[in-house]
Parts: sequence; structure tokens; C-alpha cells
Amino acid sequence: MMKHIKGLDTMRAIAALIVVFGHIELAKSRYLNIEVYNDYFPSGRLSVILFFVLSGFLISYLLIKEFEVTKTISFKRFYLRRILRILPLYYLVLLLSVVLISANPSSLSYFLCFTIFPNIAHAIGEGWSSSPQIWSIGVEEQFYLIWPICLYIIMRINPKSLTYLLLIFIVGFTVLPHFLGFLKLRDFHYEVMTTFEKIISATKYNCIAIGVFIGVAYAKRKHWINVFNNNYVFVFISLITSLMWFLRLEFKYFNDEGFALLFAFLILSIIGPKTYDIDSSITRFLGQISYGIYMYHWIIILLIINYIPYNGDVLVYNIQLYSATFGITIFISWLSYNLFEKRFINLKQKNSFKTTSKNS
Repeated sequence: MMKHIKGLDTMRAIAALIVVFGHIELAKSRYLNIEVYNDYFPSGRLSVILFFVLSGFLISYLLIKEFEVTKTISFKRFYLRRILRILPLYYLVLLLSVVLISANPSSLSYFLCFTIFPNIAHAIGEGWSSSPQIWSIGVEEQFYLIWPICLYIIMRINPKSLTYLLLIFIVGFTVLPHFLGFLKLRDFHYEVMTTFEKIISATKYNCIAIGVFIGVAYAKRKHWINVFNNNYVFVFISLITSLMWFLRLEFKYFNDEGFALLFAFLILSIIGPKTYDIDSSITRFLGQISYGIYMYHWIIILLIINYIPYNGDVLVYNIQLYSATFGITIFISWLSYNLFEKRFINLKQKNSFKTTSKNS
């Protein structure tokens, strides 16, 4: 069993909590006639980009280490681990949202969300309204399905080409939606191009691929990553990323990809053995249950809005809404982790490669 990679739980905790903040404000704007404060909170969408980069990094690192030791990748064990960690809670939340929230999804929404395509449903306006955040789980499921096979083939045929192929993919997938938008503006099959543009924009495989890139570099011990193993570099990247994220400063072009790069550099600096350890007992705890926080919080927000009436006092209601949402979400996520998810996590660990990180 490989030692715990420092910092990753804290990053997950921060990302999950920011999503909850953002979705509270989003729910207020949708269901209540109350002033919202979106401009005062960092973007929850960028939290999802951070999750993507983290997933690409960690999964690729583990797969490369497995291949280095065994000269192969056990697809059966890999897919079983991912299924056991993701799908039980995913389907539980879908079922709970059907029972607890009157949303009436369409047949197409049922089909796409109960397979591995909630991101496609989200892109074409057929998303799961009682838990809309599940779109990102579809992106990760598709990544987990395809990437191990691609990585294995590349490592068997020409491992030296891996870095270049990743760079080509990142650039190509980043440019593709803009190219489709260009064709759309030229009235080239407008509706078809619009649909494809939405679908491609909703996948963000390029952001995951940026995480893959640094995961491969970290696994192969590339010398250039040592630049980030420095406290001055860590503080600089942390400040730049935090200021841009929390002040909602955006790149004019390719904003998600720009932040994915910042998050990638931040990950490399955080995990360095010579840099500050940002973990604490609280952030490790929240990071451990972050999947539950991400999955349960939207249902809890809707239930609280339904059962705690707005009495006209904005300050009091916001205090009630925020304290109830965070308190109940964290408590339910803790219960879920210990009473439900751990059963599947224990099965997952029995099928883990011996160098698997506790973070995975």
C-alpha cells in the first residue's frame, strides 16, 4: 500500500464546499425571490474542473505505476474498483431524488442518467434537475472507461509518444468546440453544430487530460516537476490561483483550461515532499467524505428550501439556509460514508493493486 499523498484530501474538501456554496445561491435564484451573492463566492464550476484534474492525475499515476511493476494493467480490477467507488452512491442519490423531489424527468433523461451519459443529458437540456451536479460523474465515468485501454495500447506500442499524444489531444480538444462554433456561425448545419458544440463543451476531457499529463510526469519522475517542489513556488501558485478563483477573475479565452493548468501546477506543488503540508484533521475528514458532500447536497438544499419557509428577513433566512445545508450535508455524508460507502470501499481495496494510494 503506497503512502497517502498529502494535500489531495484538502483540495477535494475545498472544491466540494465551494460547490455547495455556489449551489445554495443558484437554488435561491431559481426557487426564491431573494437577493443572491454569486459574485462573492468562487466559481463552483471551477471546483468541478479541479475534480477533473485531480482524477486525471491520480488515476494516471496509479496506472503508470502498475504498468511499471507488472508490465500490464488489470482492466478487470480497475473497472471493478471504479464501479464500487462511484456507482453505488451515484444510483442511491438518483433514487433518493426520485423519491424525495418531484422532478418528473423525461424518458431520455432517465436513460442517459442511469447509464453513463448524464453530461450528455445536461448538454442537451435533459439533465437531472433534482441533482444536476451528476453531469460531472458522467464525464469521469467515460474517462475511466476509455483511458486505461488507451494508456495500455500506447505503453505497449510506443511509450515515448505518450507525452506528445497527450499534448495533441489537449490542444485539439480545446480548439474543437471553437471550431464547431465557427462552422455554426457560417450556417454550416447550424443545429447539428450547436448540439455537438454543447456536448463537447460539457465533457471537458481536455481538463482531465491536463491532470493525466501531470500524473504521467509524476509517475515517471520527470525532472521538470522538481520546479514545483519548493515552498516559494507553492506560495506563489497558491496565491495566484486563490486570487483568480475567489475574486472570480477569468481568462478571456479558454477559461476552464487555464484554470485546469493552474490547478495542475498547484497539485504538483502541494504534493512535493519539500512543500508545506496543507492537510489538517478537519480537511482530511471533509476530503474523505467529499464525494458524499458533492452528491447529496443538492437534494438537501431543495428539501430545506421546501421545509424552511422564507419569513422576509434575508439575513436570518440565509443563516438558516447555510447552517442547515452544510450541517445536514456533512452529517449525512459522514453517515453515508461509514454505513453505506465503506462496504463497497472495502471490496474495492481487495481488488487494489499493491501500490494503490489511499487517495484513489
